[in-house]
Amino acid sequence: MNSLYDVLVGQHRDEFAPVRCNEQTASRLVRHFEDIVTENKIPALVIEGRCLSADPLRETGRLSRLVASSRRTYLFCCNSGCADRTWDAPPTFKLTDLDEGNSHTIETGPFILVMEPRFCGLLASNLVVDERTRTNSYAVIWTFDPNVVFTAIQYLMARINVQKPQERDRFDTLVNSCTPHSSSLKLALAFTTKVTMLMQRQTELEMATNRISSAISSTLELEEILQSAVEEVGRALNARRAAVVLWQEGTKMPEGMSVYERPESPDPGKHDHMHVEREVESADRPEKRPDRGLDGKIDKLDSAKVAGELQVESPQKTVLANAQDRLGTQGTLEVPISYRNTIIGVLVIEDDMNSRNWEDEEMLMVKTVSDQLSVAISHARLFRRVQTQAMTDALTGLYNHGYFQDRLDRETKLADRNNNQVSLILLDLDHLKHINDTHGHRSGDAALCHVASIMQASVRDVDVCARYGGEEFAVILPNVDDEAAITLAEIIRVAVERIRFDKGNGAGIERVTVSVGVATLWPGSTRSAEDFISIADRALYCAKQAGRNRVVSWAALAGCTGEAAADRSLRGSHTLVV
Repeated sequence: MNSLYDVLVGQHRDEFAPVRCNEQTASRLVRHFEDIVTENKIPALVIEGRCLSADPLRETGRLSRLVASSRRTYLFCCNSGCADRTWDAPPTFKLTDLDEGNSHTIETGPFILVMEPRFCGLLASNLVVDERTRTNSYAVIWTFDPNVVFTAIQYLMARINVQKPQERDRFDTLVNSCTPHSSSLKLALAFTTKVTMLMQRQTELEMATNRISSAISSTLELEEILQSAVEEVGRALNARRAAVVLWQEGTKMPEGMSVYERPESPDPGKHDHMHVEREVESADRPEKRPDRGLDGKIDKLDSAKVAGELQVESPQKTVLANAQDRLGTQGTLEVPISYRNTIIGVLVIEDDMNSRNWEDEEMLMVKTVSDQLSVAISHARLFRRVQTQAMTDALTGLYNHGYFQDRLDRETKLADRNNNQVSLILLDLDHLKHINDTHGHRSGDAALCHVASIMQASVRDVDVCARYGGEEFAVILPNVDDEAAITLAEIIRVAVERIRFDKGNGAGIERVTVSVGVATLWPGSTRSAEDFISIADRALYCAKQAGRNRVVSWAALAGCTGEAAADRSLRGSHTLVV
Protein backbone atom coordinates (compact mmCIF):
# COMPACT_ATOMS: atom_id res chain seq x y z
CA MET A 1 0.00 0.00 0.00
CA ASN A 2 1.25 3.44 -0.93
CA SER A 3 1.62 6.14 1.69
CA LEU A 4 -0.39 9.37 1.64
CA TYR A 5 2.76 11.18 0.54
CA ASP A 6 3.25 8.84 -2.43
CA VAL A 7 -0.41 9.16 -3.48
CA LEU A 8 -0.35 12.96 -3.41
CA VAL A 9 2.98 13.32 -5.17
CA GLY A 10 1.93 10.75 -7.75
CA GLN A 11 -1.41 12.44 -8.62
CA HIS A 12 -0.44 16.10 -8.11
CA ARG A 13 3.26 16.12 -8.95
CA ASP A 14 3.20 19.67 -10.32
CA GLU A 15 1.59 21.01 -7.15
CA PHE A 16 4.47 20.26 -4.81
CA ALA A 17 8.11 21.09 -4.22
CA PRO A 18 9.10 18.82 -1.28
CA VAL A 19 11.13 20.43 1.50
CA ARG A 20 13.90 18.40 3.19
CA CYS A 21 14.12 18.67 6.98
CA ASN A 22 14.95 16.59 10.03
CA GLU A 23 12.50 14.66 12.17
CA GLN A 24 12.12 17.42 14.74
CA THR A 25 11.20 20.00 12.11
CA ALA A 26 8.69 17.66 10.47
CA SER A 27 7.01 17.12 13.84
CA ARG A 28 7.01 20.86 14.47
CA LEU A 29 5.27 21.49 11.14
CA VAL A 30 2.55 18.99 12.10
CA ARG A 31 2.11 20.85 15.38
CA HIS A 32 1.64 24.11 13.45
CA PHE A 33 -1.31 22.52 11.67
CA GLU A 34 -2.65 21.40 15.05
CA ASP A 35 -2.26 24.98 16.29
CA ILE A 36 -4.60 26.19 13.52
CA VAL A 37 -7.33 24.09 15.13
CA THR A 38 -6.52 24.63 18.83
CA GLU A 39 -5.67 28.35 18.73
CA ASN A 40 -8.64 29.32 16.56
CA LYS A 41 -11.08 26.85 18.20
CA ILE A 42 -12.04 25.45 14.78
CA PRO A 43 -14.49 22.49 14.95
CA ALA A 44 -12.72 20.73 12.10
CA LEU A 45 -12.36 17.18 10.92
CA VAL A 46 -8.79 16.22 11.75
CA ILE A 47 -7.02 13.15 10.40
CA GLU A 48 -3.50 12.59 11.68
CA GLY A 49 -0.92 9.85 11.26
CA ARG A 50 2.06 9.47 13.55
CA CYS A 51 4.08 7.19 15.80
CA LEU A 52 3.12 7.40 19.47
CA SER A 53 6.67 8.15 20.59
CA ALA A 54 8.42 11.05 22.40
CA ASP A 55 7.53 12.43 25.84
CA PRO A 56 4.23 10.86 26.98
CA LEU A 57 3.06 13.75 29.15
CA ARG A 58 3.60 16.40 26.54
CA GLU A 59 2.27 14.36 23.62
CA THR A 60 -0.94 13.22 25.36
CA GLY A 61 -1.58 16.82 26.37
CA ARG A 62 -1.19 17.95 22.76
CA LEU A 63 -3.54 15.28 21.49
CA SER A 64 -6.15 16.03 24.18
CA ARG A 65 -6.19 19.73 23.27
CA LEU A 66 -6.51 18.88 19.59
CA VAL A 67 -9.38 16.45 20.15
CA ALA A 68 -11.18 18.90 22.44
CA SER A 69 -11.12 21.63 19.78
CA SER A 70 -11.95 19.47 16.75
CA ARG A 71 -15.29 18.08 15.62
CA ARG A 72 -13.72 14.65 15.41
CA THR A 73 -10.16 13.32 15.19
CA TYR A 74 -9.01 10.19 13.43
CA LEU A 75 -5.56 8.98 14.50
CA PHE A 76 -3.59 6.52 12.38
CA CYS A 77 -0.81 5.17 14.57
CA CYS A 78 1.45 2.21 15.23
CA ASN A 79 0.20 -0.62 17.41
CA SER A 80 1.55 -1.84 20.75
CA GLY A 81 4.19 -3.91 18.96
CA CYS A 82 6.10 -0.79 17.92
CA ALA A 83 9.42 -0.54 19.77
CA ASP A 84 9.34 3.28 19.69
CA ARG A 85 5.84 3.62 21.13
CA THR A 86 5.90 5.23 24.58
CA TRP A 87 2.26 6.22 25.20
CA ASP A 88 -1.35 5.39 24.35
CA ALA A 89 -4.01 7.73 23.00
CA PRO A 90 -6.34 8.81 25.82
CA PRO A 91 -9.87 7.39 25.29
CA THR A 92 -12.45 10.03 24.36
CA PHE A 93 -15.70 9.94 22.38
CA LYS A 94 -14.35 12.44 19.80
CA LEU A 95 -11.27 10.35 18.98
CA THR A 96 -11.07 7.32 16.74
CA ASP A 97 -7.69 5.64 16.84
CA LEU A 98 -6.70 3.23 14.11
CA ASP A 99 -3.79 1.05 15.15
CA GLU A 100 -1.98 -0.44 12.18
CA GLY A 101 0.55 -3.21 12.61
CA ASN A 102 2.29 -2.15 9.40
CA SER A 103 1.92 1.57 10.11
CA HIS A 104 5.64 2.34 9.78
CA THR A 105 5.79 0.34 6.56
CA ILE A 106 2.97 2.40 5.02
CA GLU A 107 3.62 5.83 6.53
CA THR A 108 7.31 6.48 7.14
CA GLY A 109 6.64 10.09 8.18
CA PRO A 110 3.84 11.97 10.00
CA PHE A 111 0.86 13.51 8.20
CA ILE A 112 -2.13 15.65 9.15
CA LEU A 113 -5.30 16.81 7.36
CA VAL A 114 -7.58 19.57 8.63
CA MET A 115 -10.93 20.34 6.98
CA GLU A 116 -13.89 22.54 7.86
CA PRO A 117 -16.20 24.83 5.87
CA ARG A 118 -13.85 27.84 6.06
CA PHE A 119 -10.50 26.13 5.72
CA CYS A 120 -8.77 23.01 4.51
CA GLY A 121 -5.13 21.98 4.42
CA LEU A 122 -2.87 19.02 4.75
CA LEU A 123 0.74 18.08 5.34
CA ALA A 124 2.42 14.78 4.49
CA SER A 125 5.99 13.54 4.81
CA ASN A 126 8.16 10.65 3.79
CA LEU A 127 11.39 9.26 5.25
CA VAL A 128 14.45 9.70 3.03
CA VAL A 129 17.54 7.63 3.80
CA ASP A 130 20.89 8.82 2.44
CA GLU A 131 22.77 5.61 1.73
CA ARG A 132 26.06 7.44 1.35
CA THR A 133 26.05 9.23 4.71
CA ARG A 134 23.58 6.82 6.39
CA THR A 135 21.56 9.75 7.73
CA ASN A 136 17.78 10.17 7.77
CA SER A 137 15.75 13.18 6.72
CA TYR A 138 12.15 13.84 5.75
CA ALA A 139 10.62 15.14 2.53
CA VAL A 140 7.65 17.31 3.52
CA ILE A 141 4.82 18.70 1.39
CA TRP A 142 1.81 20.80 2.37
CA THR A 143 -1.09 22.46 0.56
CA PHE A 144 -4.35 24.36 1.07
CA ASP A 145 -5.82 23.36 -2.29
CA PRO A 146 -9.28 21.71 -1.80
CA ASN A 147 -8.75 19.44 -4.83
CA VAL A 148 -5.59 17.95 -3.34
CA VAL A 149 -7.27 17.67 0.07
CA PHE A 150 -10.15 15.66 -1.45
CA THR A 151 -7.66 13.30 -3.06
CA ALA A 152 -6.26 12.67 0.42
CA ILE A 153 -9.80 12.25 1.84
CA GLN A 154 -10.65 9.54 -0.69
CA TYR A 155 -7.41 7.67 0.04
CA LEU A 156 -7.82 7.88 3.83
CA MET A 157 -11.49 6.88 3.63
CA ALA A 158 -10.43 3.63 1.95
CA ARG A 159 -8.02 2.88 4.79
CA ILE A 160 -10.67 3.64 7.43
CA ASN A 161 -13.14 1.32 5.71
CA VAL A 162 -10.64 -1.51 5.85
CA GLN A 163 -10.00 -1.12 9.58
CA LYS A 164 -13.36 0.07 10.89
CA PRO A 165 -16.20 -0.37 8.39
CA GLN A 166 -18.68 0.85 11.01
CA GLU A 167 -17.09 4.33 10.76
CA ARG A 168 -17.98 4.72 7.07
CA ASP A 169 -21.34 6.45 7.56
CA ARG A 170 -20.09 8.80 10.26
CA PHE A 171 -16.99 9.64 8.21
CA ASP A 172 -19.13 10.43 5.14
CA THR A 173 -21.31 12.69 7.24
CA LEU A 174 -18.30 14.52 8.67
CA VAL A 175 -16.78 15.02 5.22
CA ASN A 176 -20.03 16.44 3.87
CA SER A 177 -20.48 18.80 6.82
CA CYS A 178 -16.83 19.94 6.75
CA THR A 179 -16.53 20.41 3.00
CA PRO A 180 -14.94 23.84 2.52
CA HIS A 181 -17.10 26.47 0.80
CA SER A 182 -14.39 29.12 0.89
CA SER A 183 -10.71 29.38 1.63
CA SER A 184 -9.47 31.30 4.66
CA LEU A 185 -6.39 33.19 3.54
CA LYS A 186 -5.90 34.33 7.13
CA LEU A 187 -5.40 30.79 8.44
CA ALA A 188 -3.23 29.81 5.48
CA LEU A 189 -1.13 32.92 5.98
CA ALA A 190 -0.80 32.19 9.72
CA PHE A 191 0.55 28.73 8.94
CA THR A 192 2.91 30.04 6.26
CA THR A 193 4.23 32.67 8.67
CA LYS A 194 4.90 30.01 11.30
CA VAL A 195 6.67 27.86 8.72
CA THR A 196 8.86 30.78 7.72
CA MET A 197 9.75 31.51 11.34
CA LEU A 198 10.43 27.82 11.97
CA MET A 199 12.78 27.58 8.99
CA GLN A 200 14.53 30.75 10.09
CA ARG A 201 14.92 29.36 13.60
CA GLN A 202 16.15 26.05 12.21
CA THR A 203 18.76 27.90 10.15
CA GLU A 204 19.91 29.87 13.21
CA LEU A 205 20.35 26.71 15.27
CA GLU A 206 22.19 24.95 12.45
CA MET A 207 24.51 27.94 12.03
CA ALA A 208 25.18 27.99 15.78
CA THR A 209 25.93 24.25 15.71
CA ASN A 210 28.31 24.77 12.78
CA ARG A 211 30.07 27.59 14.62
CA ILE A 212 30.49 25.38 17.67
CA SER A 213 31.82 22.55 15.52
CA SER A 214 34.35 24.88 13.88
CA ALA A 215 35.38 26.42 17.19
CA ILE A 216 35.98 23.16 19.04
CA SER A 217 37.77 21.58 16.09
CA SER A 218 40.18 24.51 15.78
CA THR A 219 41.82 23.99 19.18
CA LEU A 220 42.90 21.27 21.57
CA GLU A 221 42.82 23.54 24.62
CA LEU A 222 40.06 22.26 26.91
CA GLU A 223 39.12 25.65 28.34
CA GLU A 224 38.64 27.20 24.91
CA ILE A 225 36.55 24.25 23.74
CA LEU A 226 34.13 24.41 26.67
CA GLN A 227 33.84 28.19 26.70
CA SER A 228 33.17 28.45 22.95
CA ALA A 229 30.48 25.78 23.16
CA VAL A 230 28.67 27.19 26.19
CA GLU A 231 28.66 30.74 24.79
CA GLU A 232 27.22 29.68 21.43
CA VAL A 233 24.56 27.47 23.04
CA GLY A 234 23.54 30.20 25.46
CA ARG A 235 23.20 32.80 22.73
CA ALA A 236 21.45 30.49 20.26
CA LEU A 237 18.80 29.49 22.81
CA ASN A 238 18.57 32.99 24.32
CA ALA A 239 19.08 31.34 27.68
CA ARG A 240 19.45 33.15 30.95
CA ARG A 241 22.39 30.95 31.86
CA ALA A 242 24.27 28.01 30.35
CA ALA A 243 27.08 25.94 31.80
CA VAL A 244 29.26 22.94 31.10
CA VAL A 245 30.30 20.99 34.19
CA LEU A 246 33.15 18.55 33.63
CA TRP A 247 34.02 15.59 35.86
CA GLN A 248 37.56 14.56 36.65
CA GLU A 249 38.70 11.55 34.67
CA GLY A 250 37.83 8.29 36.40
CA THR A 251 36.01 10.05 39.27
CA LYS A 252 32.66 11.61 40.06
CA MET A 253 34.19 14.85 41.31
CA PRO A 254 33.83 18.12 39.34
CA GLU A 255 37.00 19.16 37.54
CA GLY A 256 35.83 22.52 36.31
CA MET A 257 33.06 24.46 34.64
CA SER A 258 32.50 27.11 32.00
CA VAL A 259 29.52 29.46 32.33
CA TYR A 260 27.68 31.86 30.04
CA GLU A 261 25.28 34.40 31.53
CA ARG A 262 23.01 36.70 29.58
CA PRO A 263 23.46 40.25 30.87
CA GLU A 264 20.46 41.87 32.49
CA SER A 265 21.16 45.22 30.85
CA PRO A 266 23.35 44.67 27.79
CA ASP A 267 25.49 47.56 26.64
CA PRO A 268 24.89 48.04 22.89
CA GLY A 269 28.21 49.87 22.58
CA LYS A 270 30.21 46.83 23.50
CA HIS A 271 31.10 44.25 20.89
CA ASP A 272 31.11 41.43 23.42
CA HIS A 273 28.28 41.95 25.93
CA MET A 274 28.62 38.71 27.80
CA HIS A 275 29.57 38.08 31.36
CA VAL A 276 31.61 34.90 31.35
CA GLU A 277 33.02 32.91 34.24
CA ARG A 278 35.89 30.60 33.42
CA GLU A 279 36.81 27.97 35.94
CA VAL A 280 38.38 25.17 33.91
CA GLU A 281 41.54 23.85 35.49
CA SER A 282 44.73 24.71 33.63
CA ALA A 283 47.31 22.06 32.80
CA ASP A 284 50.30 24.38 33.20
CA ARG A 285 51.27 22.81 36.55
CA PRO A 286 50.58 19.10 36.37
CA GLU A 287 51.87 18.37 39.84
CA LYS A 288 49.46 20.78 41.57
CA ARG A 289 45.71 21.03 41.01
CA PRO A 290 44.20 23.17 43.76
CA ASP A 291 40.46 23.26 44.41
CA ARG A 292 38.72 26.08 42.57
CA GLY A 293 35.51 26.12 44.59
CA LEU A 294 33.27 24.57 41.96
CA ASP A 295 30.54 23.56 44.39
CA GLY A 296 29.75 27.18 45.08
CA LYS A 297 29.48 27.98 41.42
CA ILE A 298 27.24 24.99 40.80
CA ASP A 299 24.96 26.31 43.55
CA LYS A 300 24.98 29.68 41.82
CA LEU A 301 23.74 27.95 38.70
CA ASP A 302 20.67 26.76 40.65
CA SER A 303 21.41 23.24 39.51
CA ALA A 304 23.53 21.66 42.19
CA LYS A 305 21.21 18.68 41.94
CA VAL A 306 22.71 17.97 38.53
CA ALA A 307 26.02 16.92 40.02
CA GLY A 308 24.35 14.96 42.77
CA GLU A 309 21.99 13.09 40.49
CA LEU A 310 24.65 12.20 38.00
CA GLN A 311 26.99 10.95 40.71
CA VAL A 312 24.69 8.32 42.14
CA GLU A 313 26.15 4.87 42.69
CA SER A 314 24.55 3.24 39.65
CA PRO A 315 25.69 1.89 36.30
CA GLN A 316 26.55 4.47 33.68
CA LYS A 317 23.73 3.32 31.42
CA THR A 318 21.19 4.02 34.17
CA VAL A 319 22.69 7.47 34.68
CA LEU A 320 22.39 8.17 30.97
CA ALA A 321 18.77 7.03 30.94
CA ASN A 322 17.88 9.18 33.96
CA ALA A 323 19.51 12.22 32.37
CA GLN A 324 17.63 11.63 29.13
CA ASP A 325 14.35 11.54 31.07
CA ARG A 326 15.05 15.08 32.30
CA LEU A 327 15.44 16.56 28.82
CA GLY A 328 11.84 17.70 28.76
CA THR A 329 12.00 19.43 32.14
CA GLN A 330 10.47 22.87 31.91
CA GLY A 331 12.75 25.82 32.51
CA THR A 332 15.98 23.84 32.78
CA LEU A 333 17.46 21.61 30.10
CA GLU A 334 20.15 19.14 31.17
CA VAL A 335 22.03 16.91 28.73
CA PRO A 336 24.77 14.51 29.83
CA ILE A 337 28.07 14.53 27.99
CA SER A 338 29.08 10.91 27.62
CA TYR A 339 32.00 9.22 25.93
CA ARG A 340 31.90 5.47 25.38
CA ASN A 341 28.96 5.06 27.77
CA THR A 342 30.76 6.97 30.53
CA ILE A 343 29.47 10.26 31.89
CA ILE A 344 32.24 12.87 31.64
CA GLY A 345 30.15 15.98 32.23
CA VAL A 346 26.79 17.70 31.78
CA LEU A 347 25.55 20.60 29.69
CA VAL A 348 22.93 22.68 31.53
CA ILE A 349 20.75 25.44 30.06
CA GLU A 350 18.53 27.55 32.31
CA ASP A 351 15.75 29.88 31.16
CA ASP A 352 14.15 32.84 32.93
CA MET A 353 10.73 31.14 32.98
CA ASN A 354 10.14 27.73 34.51
CA SER A 355 7.21 27.30 32.12
CA ARG A 356 9.41 27.25 29.01
CA ASN A 357 8.91 24.13 26.92
CA TRP A 358 12.06 23.28 25.02
CA GLU A 359 11.28 22.58 21.39
CA ASP A 360 12.44 19.41 19.68
CA GLU A 361 14.89 21.24 17.44
CA GLU A 362 16.39 23.02 20.45
CA MET A 363 16.90 19.74 22.30
CA LEU A 364 18.35 18.23 19.12
CA MET A 365 20.85 21.08 18.89
CA VAL A 366 21.92 20.66 22.52
CA LYS A 367 22.28 16.90 22.11
CA THR A 368 24.32 17.42 18.94
CA VAL A 369 26.62 19.84 20.76
CA SER A 370 26.90 17.35 23.62
CA ASP A 371 28.00 14.63 21.20
CA GLN A 372 30.56 16.93 19.61
CA LEU A 373 31.85 18.00 23.02
CA SER A 374 32.32 14.42 24.18
CA VAL A 375 34.76 13.72 21.35
CA ALA A 376 36.46 17.12 21.61
CA ILE A 377 36.94 16.74 25.38
CA SER A 378 38.43 13.29 24.91
CA HIS A 379 40.88 14.61 22.31
CA ALA A 380 41.77 17.64 24.44
CA ARG A 381 42.44 15.43 27.46
CA LEU A 382 44.61 13.14 25.37
CA PHE A 383 46.51 16.17 24.07
CA ARG A 384 46.93 17.49 27.62
CA ARG A 385 48.12 14.06 28.78
CA VAL A 386 50.69 13.92 25.98
CA GLN A 387 51.82 17.46 26.81
CA THR A 388 52.17 16.53 30.45
CA GLN A 389 54.13 13.40 29.61
CA ALA A 390 56.40 15.41 27.33
CA MET A 391 57.41 17.82 30.08
CA THR A 392 57.33 15.64 33.20
CA ASP A 393 59.48 12.86 34.57
CA ALA A 394 57.64 9.54 34.49
CA LEU A 395 59.06 8.30 37.80
CA THR A 396 58.74 11.32 40.08
CA GLY A 397 56.04 13.39 38.37
CA LEU A 398 58.29 16.47 38.46
CA TYR A 399 59.12 18.50 35.39
CA ASN A 400 61.83 16.95 33.25
CA HIS A 401 65.20 18.31 32.18
CA GLY A 402 63.95 19.83 28.92
CA TYR A 403 61.13 21.77 30.55
CA PHE A 404 63.47 22.89 33.32
CA GLN A 405 65.93 24.37 30.82
CA ASP A 406 63.21 26.29 28.97
CA ARG A 407 61.60 27.54 32.17
CA LEU A 408 64.90 28.64 33.70
CA ASP A 409 65.74 30.64 30.58
CA ARG A 410 62.33 32.37 30.75
CA GLU A 411 62.56 33.07 34.47
CA THR A 412 66.04 34.58 34.27
CA LYS A 413 65.00 36.88 31.43
CA LEU A 414 61.78 37.81 33.19
CA ALA A 415 63.63 38.59 36.42
CA ASP A 416 66.09 40.81 34.57
CA ARG A 417 63.30 42.65 32.75
CA ASN A 418 61.30 43.22 35.97
CA ASN A 419 64.39 44.08 38.02
CA ASN A 420 63.83 41.08 40.32
CA GLN A 421 66.04 38.33 41.63
CA VAL A 422 65.68 34.61 40.96
CA SER A 423 67.24 31.73 42.89
CA LEU A 424 68.12 28.19 41.91
CA ILE A 425 68.49 25.11 44.13
CA LEU A 426 70.27 21.98 42.95
CA LEU A 427 69.91 18.82 45.08
CA ASP A 428 71.76 15.56 44.81
CA LEU A 429 70.59 12.37 46.54
CA ASP A 430 73.57 11.10 48.51
CA HIS A 431 74.84 7.56 47.87
CA LEU A 432 72.09 6.53 45.45
CA LYS A 433 74.39 3.87 43.98
CA HIS A 434 74.84 2.35 47.42
CA ILE A 435 71.04 2.22 47.87
CA ASN A 436 70.63 0.51 44.50
CA ASP A 437 73.40 -1.99 45.15
CA THR A 438 72.30 -2.77 48.72
CA HIS A 439 68.50 -2.67 48.53
CA GLY A 440 67.82 -2.89 44.78
CA HIS A 441 66.80 -0.38 42.15
CA ARG A 442 63.22 -0.45 43.35
CA SER A 443 64.39 1.07 46.61
CA GLY A 444 66.45 3.60 44.68
CA ASP A 445 63.36 4.66 42.76
CA ALA A 446 61.43 4.93 46.02
CA ALA A 447 64.16 7.17 47.42
CA LEU A 448 63.96 9.45 44.37
CA CYS A 449 60.18 9.69 44.69
CA HIS A 450 60.58 10.38 48.42
CA VAL A 451 62.78 13.40 47.70
CA ALA A 452 60.48 14.60 44.93
CA SER A 453 57.39 14.50 47.16
CA ILE A 454 59.12 16.49 49.90
CA MET A 455 60.25 19.09 47.36
CA GLN A 456 56.72 19.49 46.02
CA ALA A 457 55.27 19.84 49.51
CA SER A 458 57.83 22.50 50.46
CA VAL A 459 57.64 24.99 47.58
CA ARG A 460 55.12 27.60 46.44
CA ASP A 461 52.79 27.21 43.48
CA VAL A 462 54.94 29.58 41.41
CA ASP A 463 58.12 27.60 42.05
CA VAL A 464 59.27 24.94 39.60
CA CYS A 465 60.48 21.54 40.79
CA ALA A 466 62.28 19.38 38.25
CA ARG A 467 64.34 16.24 38.02
CA TYR A 468 67.57 17.50 36.55
CA GLY A 469 68.94 14.05 35.79
CA GLY A 470 69.82 10.80 37.58
CA GLU A 471 69.85 11.55 41.28
CA GLU A 472 69.88 15.36 40.82
CA PHE A 473 66.90 17.66 41.31
CA ALA A 474 66.37 21.38 40.75
CA VAL A 475 64.04 24.08 42.09
CA ILE A 476 63.55 27.45 40.38
CA LEU A 477 62.49 30.17 42.82
CA PRO A 478 61.25 33.36 41.12
CA ASN A 479 61.65 36.59 43.10
CA VAL A 480 63.46 34.85 45.99
CA ASP A 481 66.73 36.15 47.41
CA ASP A 482 69.67 34.06 48.52
CA GLU A 483 68.76 34.01 52.21
CA ALA A 484 65.22 32.77 51.60
CA ALA A 485 66.50 30.19 49.12
CA ILE A 486 68.99 28.87 51.70
CA THR A 487 66.20 28.62 54.27
CA LEU A 488 64.01 26.62 51.90
CA ALA A 489 66.92 24.38 50.92
CA GLU A 490 67.62 23.64 54.59
CA ILE A 491 63.92 22.81 55.18
CA ILE A 492 64.02 20.30 52.34
CA ARG A 493 67.32 18.81 53.51
CA VAL A 494 66.12 18.31 57.07
CA ALA A 495 62.79 16.82 55.92
CA VAL A 496 64.53 14.33 53.63
CA GLU A 497 66.84 13.27 56.44
CA ARG A 498 64.14 12.86 59.07
CA ILE A 499 61.21 11.35 57.17
CA ARG A 500 61.38 7.62 56.51
CA PHE A 501 59.86 6.04 53.43
CA ASP A 502 58.79 2.64 52.16
CA LYS A 503 61.64 1.19 50.13
CA GLY A 504 59.33 -1.17 48.26
CA ASN A 505 59.14 -4.21 50.52
CA GLY A 506 57.54 -2.53 53.54
CA ALA A 507 60.79 -1.88 55.44
CA GLY A 508 62.14 1.61 56.09
CA ILE A 509 65.62 2.77 55.05
CA GLU A 510 67.60 4.05 58.03
CA ARG A 511 68.98 7.23 56.47
CA VAL A 512 68.63 9.14 53.19
CA THR A 513 70.24 12.52 52.79
CA VAL A 514 70.74 15.17 50.11
CA SER A 515 73.48 17.65 49.32
CA VAL A 516 72.27 21.05 48.18
CA GLY A 517 73.72 23.95 46.22
CA VAL A 518 72.06 27.37 46.12
CA ALA A 519 72.66 30.29 43.74
CA THR A 520 70.90 33.62 43.17
CA LEU A 521 70.92 36.00 40.21
CA TRP A 522 70.29 39.63 41.01
CA PRO A 523 69.09 42.42 38.70
CA GLY A 524 71.71 43.53 36.23
CA SER A 525 73.35 40.13 35.95
CA THR A 526 75.10 39.32 32.71
CA ARG A 527 75.07 35.59 33.35
CA SER A 528 73.07 33.29 31.13
CA ALA A 529 70.88 30.40 32.26
CA GLU A 530 73.78 28.03 31.55
CA ASP A 531 76.07 30.10 33.78
CA PHE A 532 73.37 30.11 36.45
CA ILE A 533 73.24 26.32 36.45
CA SER A 534 77.03 26.16 36.48
CA ILE A 535 77.45 28.25 39.64
CA ALA A 536 74.66 26.36 41.44
CA ASP A 537 76.35 23.11 40.41
CA ARG A 538 79.67 24.34 41.80
CA ALA A 539 77.96 25.09 45.10
CA LEU A 540 76.49 21.58 45.06
CA TYR A 541 79.91 20.12 44.35
CA CYS A 542 81.32 21.96 47.35
CA ALA A 543 78.52 20.59 49.53
CA LYS A 544 79.40 17.06 48.50
CA GLN A 545 83.12 17.66 48.96
CA ALA A 546 82.49 19.05 52.43
CA GLY A 547 80.92 15.77 53.56
CA ARG A 548 77.41 15.74 51.99
CA ASN A 549 74.06 16.27 53.78
CA ARG A 550 74.47 20.04 53.84
CA VAL A 551 73.50 23.25 52.03
CA VAL A 552 76.10 25.49 50.40
CA SER A 553 75.34 28.95 49.03
CA TRP A 554 77.33 30.08 46.00
CA ALA A 555 77.23 33.67 47.29
CA ALA A 556 78.86 32.58 50.52
CA LEU A 557 81.33 30.36 48.67
CA ALA A 558 82.21 33.16 46.26
CA GLY A 559 82.62 35.54 49.17
CA CYS A 560 85.11 33.17 50.84
CA THR A 561 87.12 32.82 47.64
CA GLY A 562 86.97 36.46 46.68
CA GLU A 563 84.91 35.85 43.54
CA ALA A 564 81.94 37.88 44.79
CA ALA A 565 83.89 41.10 44.58
CA ALA A 566 84.52 40.43 40.90
CA ASP A 567 80.86 39.66 40.20
CA ARG A 568 78.45 42.44 41.16
CA SER A 569 75.50 40.29 40.06
CA LEU A 570 76.02 37.88 42.96
CA ARG A 571 75.21 39.37 46.34
CA GLY A 572 73.57 38.06 49.48
CA SER A 573 74.52 35.74 52.31
CA HIS A 574 78.21 35.43 53.12
CA THR A 575 77.67 32.47 55.37
CA LEU A 576 78.60 28.97 54.35
CA VAL A 577 75.68 26.88 55.61
CA VAL A 578 76.70 23.40 56.77
